[in-house]
This record gives sequence, structure tokens and C-alpha cells, in this order.
Amino acid sequence: MARRSVQFWRIEQLNGDELSRPFPARRVAEVLKKAQDSGVDRHYTSADGTVLLAQAVASSPHPVLLLDRVRDTNLPSVGDALGRRKPLPLAPGDHLLETTCFAFLKRNVIAVLTSGNGPRASRMGEYLEGMLGLEPSLVPVVREDIEEILTRLEVSRFEFALPAERLSGKLMEGEWADVLDSASRLMNEGTFRISLSVGRSGKAEDKQRIRDRIQQLIDLFRRAGSVEHFDYVVAEGKDSLTGDREVVDLLKERFISHVEVDPDVFNDPQKSTSEAIAILNKQARDNEAFFARTLPDIKGPADSGLVPDIVAGGIATVRAALVAAMESADKADQTSEDNQGGADHELVRG
Repeated sequence: MARRSVQFWRIEQLNGDELSRPFPARRVAEVLKKAQDSGVDRHYTSADGTVLLAQAVASSPHPVLLLDRVRDTNLPSVGDALGRRKPLPLAPGDHLLETTCFAFLKRNVIAVLTSGNGPRASRMGEYLEGMLGLEPSLVPVVREDIEEILTRLEVSRFEFALPAERLSGKLMEGEWADVLDSASRLMNEGTFRISLSVGRSGKAEDKQRIRDRIQQLIDLFRRAGSVEHFDYVVAEGKDSLTGDREVVDLLKERFISHVEVDPDVFNDPQKSTSEAIAILNKQARDNEAFFARTLPDIKGPADSGLVPDIVAGGIATVRAALVAAMESADKADQTSEDNQGGADHELVRG
């Protein structure tokens, strides 16, 4: 089995204004599906040269979009049983697609199932702006019930890091003060990182003792009131209610859910899409109560009129063409004025 993470983001603004109505995600999915069925080019090239391509794969109970990073250069190689390298067996015109899955949930929340190489969440904002003229502003969903989460968490790892120049026992008390004071004598530049984990071997009762001890140390750490001086503080474990793996970011008080996936399933494009939809729908159900408690309720219908049909090259291409046409017209006017001025000059000379 392999691990994937599910991030949660919220569309806070649209086109520069606070978004107080549902984001028109179903209309976006319909537009993408229509463009795909009609053979309209849906590729968008971002400012840094990254080529993105989206497609809709579900509309109910939640719209789900796949966003691909399209690659046709710097491709990896394939190795045979003896390690001999050969190029990927791509047919002419084929590209490598690296995928991230997005589900649009209630309260304008987006659940993002990531992979190691797929586009990050902000790329969806770039794509929607470039192709449809929408400008969604994404913010991470913050966990406000961190006490409840940590109570449910069967912790297996606790890790923190801070710049060496900040190492001081004054930030902490007890054992943590001794650790930081000792570290300050070891290094004065760079980054100091420490990780406590249960480990894979050992009896169940021994592992539980280690978990209990790590939980005590986390509690001491949090009570110190100096967490903001650190660069990185996370606790990881299994949610005792849902069984999901979770990483709790103690600096931002947000978490990332982890799910176990079958690599063979995710190597099959059709099976991986079905599995991704199932994972995202489960995440929506598991976290619906939390979103209801911590996020504002979004009322009213979505404004589908905000979403135009896709044209070849996207809105960004249309805008660029309009700008180019205007610049060309300005140059033509200037050239005409210059030529007219030259003719007047010759008439004066004559």
C-alpha cells in the first residue's frame, strides 16, 4: 500500500470579492465536459511555462475535477528487469500526465487528493483564471478543534524544527528545556530538528507506553506557549474514530488527512479515477460535521452566469489577442500619423 494526502482548502474570494454564495463548481464541471466532448482545446500554459489540463470526472454528490500537469520534456526512463534504461513507450503526440484530484464540497471547501508529482492546489486557481476568467482565492482550512483532534489521535510521531540561532531552554520547561540548551551547545547555525516516533518493532503494550510518553511531551510542549518561535511542529497518528492517518500542524492548527491506496489501482487511469472519487466522497462525509461547526454556512444558489463556455486557448489567450490587436492598432495609428507628418513636411519643402 502507498500513502496519499488529502488537503482541505476553501474558496474565500472570487474575482477579488468575498464569496458569500456557493462557488459554481457544477457549472465549471459542465463547461469542461462540454469542451471535452466537443474537442475544444482545454490546455492552459501558465506564466512559468507549466502546461495544465483539467477534466470533469463526476458531478454528484460533489463535482470532481482532475488537474494534470502535462509534460513532454525531461521525461523519466523505463528500466527492464536487468536495469537497462529505455525511453517511455509513448506514441507520437502522447504526453506524460501528472494528476491532482479536486472535489468541490459544501461551504466552498475543496478537498485535494495529492500525489508526489501532481500540480499543487494553487494551480487550480491559475487554471480557472486562465481558462474561464475566474479568480478564486484559496485559503487552507484551519482546524479550530485541535484539542479534540489531539485527544482522538493515537500519536505515532512528533517532530519539530527551529533555526539554530533560536535554540534556548528559555522557550520550554523541564525535559524540553534541557534538550534545547544541550542543542544550543552543539550548533549555532543551520536548522535543528528532532523527531520522536513509536517505531515499527516491539510489542503492542510497549508501543502504547511510547505513545503515552510522546503525548505527555506534546502536552508539555504546547503549554510552553512558545510554539510560534518554531518553524515546524507536527504530530502524526491515527484518528481513533475514523481510522484515518492525520498530520496535525500545531503552528497553523490545520491537518492533512492521509489515506492508504493500492499502487496497482492508481497505475490504472480508469480505476484510479474511480478510487479517487470514492476517497474524496468519504473525506467529505467524515469531515462534514467539522466543517459545519467551524465554517460559515453558504446560502443561496451558485451564480452559474459567471462561468463562460471554454474557447480555444482559454480566456487568457483571448485577452492576450485583444491586447495584441489594440497594440497593433495603436502602432498603425502612430505609423499613419508619422507618414502624414512626413507628407506635410514634403509639401512645405516643395
